[in-house]
Amino acid sequence: MRTPPRKGAALAVLTLAFAGITPAHADVTTAAANNDPAFVHVYDNNLENLPTVDLACPGDWQDLAYYLKRAPLKPDVFTVQQISNRVQLDTYLDRLSTDLGETYAGVIADVSPAAMNSPCGAPKDHQTNAVIYRTARFTNLGLGNATWQAQSDESGACANNDQARTKAVKVRLHDKVANKDLTVASVHWPTSASGGPPCAESNARETATELTEDGYGGSLLIFGGDLNYSDVSGGAFRPWFQLLNGDAGGSLGYRDAGYSACAGNLSCLASNWTIGGDRRIDFLFARRPSGALPTVSAFHTVTFDEGDAADQAETGSDREDRNYSDHRAVSARVYY
Repeated sequence: MRTPPRKGAALAVLTLAFAGITPAHADVTTAAANNDPAFVHVYDNNLENLPTVDLACPGDWQDLAYYLKRAPLKPDVFTVQQISNRVQLDTYLDRLSTDLGETYAGVIADVSPAAMNSPCGAPKDHQTNAVIYRTARFTNLGLGNATWQAQSDESGACANNDQARTKAVKVRLHDKVANKDLTVASVHWPTSASGGPPCAESNARETATELTEDGYGGSLLIFGGDLNYSDVSGGAFRPWFQLLNGDAGGSLGYRDAGYSACAGNLSCLASNWTIGGDRRIDFLFARRPSGALPTVSAFHTVTFDEGDAADQAETGSDREDRNYSDHRAVSARVYY
């Protein structure tokens, strides 16, 4: 990953204030629970197997945990990619539950994914995906057929990819506050090296189908994920994104939270990059089963400076040369 230049402590405090987080010198309470029946507060992030500062591919995953603790609202649902296994997911759930003061649960695509021989070594050798949710608000309705495999083109045609990390997972939840059901999915499409981009349109169609198949659906459909393919190339939107993007007439009819917030402005979208300082490959999409586009507000890309500042505020120190992930997290309020 190409790490962007540091912006300094002063800018970190300013960005925290913009994001609704009180700067480090003030007393801060834990993020509030969202009990508004009109919307759910959603996050997405590729957690990169919770990297620590001493790894071959290092990071400081706790920065994001501290950010979530100090944000205005707790996550209602959180789609995550690149978690190692059920054990690591449970560790992360325990951390969220402790920091945020209420229980979080999660469904996982593969409890013990096969090794992928990661160039980062053993800490990133096992990768899968999960959906995390706040149990005070949601009940897991426990439907079957909850996973599917993303497609890639490695032999001249799109076929199911064989990597554990490209298995998606979905869950139908009952919202006890709104008295409505919704389906949430976490996806991780194959990289270019694994033949993912040629099958992006096929993966978009399959994802849209999966969110309503096998008894899934409800009043709201949401998926988040690391799609490993940018939305823009050469100043134009790629075909896969046009297909999904209901705001631009895409037939799959999903609202991209970032596109909606930026009103399609390319400069605004570029400033909300999620990897490498220049590309947006991590997304939050939502639609209603009727095909109508839901209202989406409060879209935000969690900067690495915001994560650093939250860590500094909570602990009194931070490794500013380590980011919480290679991917910046995104969040939004999605309305029924």
